[in-house]
Amino acid sequence: MVSNKRRKQVVEDLIAQAERFRFCGPSDDPDEQTAVTSGYRYLVTQFKRLAAPVLPSASKSRLNAIEVEIDTLYSAYDAKAELDALIPEIETALECIDDADDISDSESSIVIAPSRLVELRSLVSPDFDFTKLVRLCEEVNTSYGLHCYYAAAMLIRSVLDHVPPIFGFRNFGEIANNYAGGGRSFKDAMNHLESASRKVADAHLHMPIRKSEILPTAHQVNCGQQLDLLLAEIVRITK
Repeated sequence: MVSNKRRKQVVEDLIAQAERFRFCGPSDDPDEQTAVTSGYRYLVTQFKRLAAPVLPSASKSRLNAIEVEIDTLYSAYDAKAELDALIPEIETALECIDDADDISDSESSIVIAPSRLVELRSLVSPDFDFTKLVRLCEEVNTSYGLHCYYAAAMLIRSVLDHVPPIFGFRNFGEIANNYAGGGRSFKDAMNHLESASRKVADAHLHMPIRKSEILPTAHQVNCGQQLDLLLAEIVRITK
């Protein structure tokens, strides 16, 4: 695992290398073209390994889609255009990183699984439009991936406020206490969302300024397992 402080230093150096990288033209010596394409391919690979984990999922996908083919100079030109467009987003993500926390190179940088988002996007109902729910879930992942934990907590609270009509209830507390369609495990998970995650978000949202503060951490706002059960039940009863 790479520490956040070290990751920042290395990625900032990669950005500097990308900005001063020297390209050649398509009529230049083939050996020089090989050197350029192989060098830029190495640079792109370093960005994928070190910058992708700090990016929100959409930007991460764009970065990981960049490819450079050895001896194909135009692929390096295309890669440069894509990487140049992503660099401002990478710089913004670096600013949001907390030096005290380490980032795992796994899907621990998201709350809601991409596969669950795919299922939600595919839902069609005569009674409900899922556009806002999908967008809220996407923004949960984006905020959490950028370590914006206040925003992530409040967005999760918004999801809980948004979905009760799908289950035939007016508020989330009624789902936690009265919905029987998901079994005991589902009920326990919803009670956790209501009593813990929701109240964490409410505390951050409504607490006025104080003499001293403690910032939320990833562990405090991540309720991914319980939230996934909620979203999975929405998919199940809507299909």
